[in-house]
Amino acid sequence: MRDLKTVFSLFILVVSLFVNGINGENPYRFYTWKITYGDIYPLGVKQQGILINGQFPGPQIDCVTNDNLIVSVYNYLNEPFLLSW
Repeated sequence: MRDLKTVFSLFILVVSLFVNGINGENPYRFYTWKITYGDIYPLGVKQQGILINGQFPGPQIDCVTNDNLIVSVYNYLNEPFLLSW
């Protein structure tokens, strides 16, 4: 019976060490976007459009609830650029 108590106590100690070692803070996700002009072909017709990292539509953001997003936006247009969510 004494061995069972010792094993159980050791088990509780090991489990508590693993629980304390888990990092539960929200992750940060970093993105860099370069805003430029470029040619796009909506409906097969060439026209000038705004690109994000050379893409139209812009890049996909992969995140989940409570992720912290840090988006660095560099505007290479010759006019102000507004981005909204």
